[in-house]
Amino acid sequence: MPDRVTNTINLPSGDKIFRPTVINCFESQLDSLESWWKTWKGFMFEAKIDVKAKAKNEKTEKKRVAELLSPINRFKYPALTEAESRMSLPLQTIVLAIFDSLMLHMMLQVAPTVWQPLRTDVCAKLNRNKVPRVLEILKTRYGTSDIIFIQEAASSFVRHATKDEHIGAEYHVVTPAKMDSKRDQNSLIFLRRRSFQFHQLREVTGIVKEELESSSVSNVPISDGDVFALRAVDNLGRSYILGSFHGDTNGMATVPVLEAIHKTVQKITQRRSRHRLIFGLDANVYERGSRKRQGVDEFVKVYKSMEMRSCWGLEPMGNNYTTYNARTYLQPQLNKASKKSEFAEKGDRNPKDFILYYNSDFREIETVKDNTGERHYIENMVFPTLNFPSDHAVLSTRLKILMDDDRVESAD
Repeated sequence: MPDRVTNTINLPSGDKIFRPTVINCFESQLDSLESWWKTWKGFMFEAKIDVKAKAKNEKTEKKRVAELLSPINRFKYPALTEAESRMSLPLQTIVLAIFDSLMLHMMLQVAPTVWQPLRTDVCAKLNRNKVPRVLEILKTRYGTSDIIFIQEAASSFVRHATKDEHIGAEYHVVTPAKMDSKRDQNSLIFLRRRSFQFHQLREVTGIVKEELESSSVSNVPISDGDVFALRAVDNLGRSYILGSFHGDTNGMATVPVLEAIHKTVQKITQRRSRHRLIFGLDANVYERGSRKRQGVDEFVKVYKSMEMRSCWGLEPMGNNYTTYNARTYLQPQLNKASKKSEFAEKGDRNPKDFILYYNSDFREIETVKDNTGERHYIENMVFPTLNFPSDHAVLSTRLKILMDDDRVESAD
């Protein structure tokens, strides 16, 4: 958690600052442990940065980076005592310093003249130029789509997208009313201006959350910005519920959120006319599920029980992967690190991404997945790459809208 909060901090101005560590894009040279330690302490405890203010009458406030850290939540980890929760704050700070010093010591011993130029090149492609590259892919390969679902987007991405000459002109960039200011990971929806009536847009995320709270599942692991739902009307007067969602790491929130979305559509349809659901999600489901991980087969059974289908048809294959990445040892979750020979076994190669809709509303005409930025997918290739900066494939689906008098077949 301390690495997630302090690794790369997105400032309200749109700029970024980086903790002095090997594992991010910190710009200055890290040539010795002595100079690094002085810089690290200054970053964490001395310098004050602008952050989004909690007070409604203020836009920003000044904080030290160490003040961004939070104690481990006893609600999430009930085995902790109150004293242990308090102690977790200084402990995680110390452990973070130990971790960063070990990473630097290792690099200075193993590759003292090589590692920093190599990191600079990787950071330029996958970090500093990530947003421009993502927008370039969207514009050049998917710029005629009517709806674009985005997950895990930073607030800076929203600013860049809105200001982009093509995206800003062609799309309504729609964001949740309550975005995630701490992790800065948000689900978004882009709606093509020529296809949708902006004045008819209404956020219904609140209804989804009400359904979640009233469900039988307790402690669903979602945060602000994870789920975003809209009621929209196209230029022909047809009504939709559009949802964008990013599931937790183990996918345990995915089914409860899907059920809440389903109930939201039912509730709104009862009050109004027919609403067609299109739900784009990073479900974070796994080819092989377990008690602690949501399996794809069980997930498919759930949405089929709701009379839904996916962009993959009625029977998606469990090995239709949309992620294939593996962690090196230069990151804090060492239990997830793998050698190159272990990528397939220990890496994240799973069918995680879906576009869902009701069987009675749409038929998929064509679905493309893409891990190259060129509208094609290379199987067994680890990504992100220097040309494709996402760890999830892009899904692109053309849908046929079924009218009330269309014949709905039970199978394809």
